[in-house]
Amino acid sequence: MALVNRKIGYDEVETRDIKFKMDASKVSKHWFANDPWNTHFMNGIFAAVPDGERWVMQSVRKQLDSLTDPAIRKAGIEFIHQERIHAREHDIMNKACIEHGIPLDVIENNFKKVRVFLQKHLSDSAQGAVGAAFEHFTATIASVLIEHPEVFEDTNPELLGMLYWHFVEETEHKSVSFDVFTDATGAGTKSYLMRVSAMAAAGVVGGFVFVVPFGYLLYKDKQLTNFASAKRFFRTQFTNPGVLTKLGKMYFPFFRRDFHPWDDDNRAVIHAWKKEYNKSGDTTKAFHALCDWLAENKGLELPKQQGSVHALAV
Repeated sequence: MALVNRKIGYDEVETRDIKFKMDASKVSKHWFANDPWNTHFMNGIFAAVPDGERWVMQSVRKQLDSLTDPAIRKAGIEFIHQERIHAREHDIMNKACIEHGIPLDVIENNFKKVRVFLQKHLSDSAQGAVGAAFEHFTATIASVLIEHPEVFEDTNPELLGMLYWHFVEETEHKSVSFDVFTDATGAGTKSYLMRVSAMAAAGVVGGFVFVVPFGYLLYKDKQLTNFASAKRFFRTQFTNPGVLTKLGKMYFPFFRRDFHPWDDDNRAVIHAWKKEYNKSGDTTKAFHALCDWLAENKGLELPKQQGSVHALAV
C-alpha cells in the first residue's frame, strides 16, 4: 500500500503566509473551551512547537541535496516554508499565553536544551528519522482534532481559525519528513531500522514531553485539584474523541516495513477547508466550511464559539 500512497498528497502542500492577530484577548488563559486541563495539555505541546518546527525545517533542508525524486524535493521546500510560518505564528500565540502568567517560556527553554543535545550527538540522517517520527505524532493529533471541532466549544473563533489552518497544513505535509528521510537514506534495511529506532525513542521522549510540562503548567496555574476539569480532560483524551487513544493506535503501524503516512488518506476533510479558504481567504469561514462538511458527512455538530452566532444542530 505504501508504494501506491507514496505519490499522493504532494500537490496538497501549499505555502500560505498568513499573519494572525493573536493577543491575550483572543488567546485566553484557558483558551481550549475554557477548560484548564485540556488547555495546559495542548500548551505543553505548543510550547515546543516554534523551536521544534525550526528543527525539522533545518533537518529537511540538510537532506534536500541527497534527494533523487524531484517531487519530494519540491514538497520538502514547501514544507520548509509552511513550518517557518507555523513557528512564527505559534511564537505569537505562546507570547499571549505567557502574558496570562503561563510559563511556556520555561518549557520552551528546556526543550531547546534537549534539541541542542540531540543536534550535537545525532547525525543528519538520524535527525531526519526523529523528524519523521515527531511529524507523525503531530499529524495524528491534527487529524483527530480536525474531525472533532466540537471539543473546542466556546473557543475564540479567530483562534480556531489559526489552529485549524495549522491542523490542515500539518495534514497536507504529513508524509514529507517521512519521504524526505526515506529518499535521502535509500529506503533500505538501514533506513528502516533507523526510522523505527527513532520512533521507539520518540515514544519515550514524547511521553516525557507530554506529561512533565502538562503537570508543571497545572501546578503553576493551581489547577491540579480541579477535578471537574480533570474529568473533561480524560474524556477528551481517552474516550470522546480520544486524542491520546487514537495517537496510541497510530503509533504501532509506523513500525511496519511498508508503512506510509498516507495509508490514512484523510484528504477529503481538508479539501472542505481549502476550498473555502481559496475562495474567501478567510480562515474562520474555512473552519465553518470544514465543520459543515463534517456535519453533512459524519453527523457532527459545529461547536458554539465566543462571539459567533454560527451554530449547527444535527
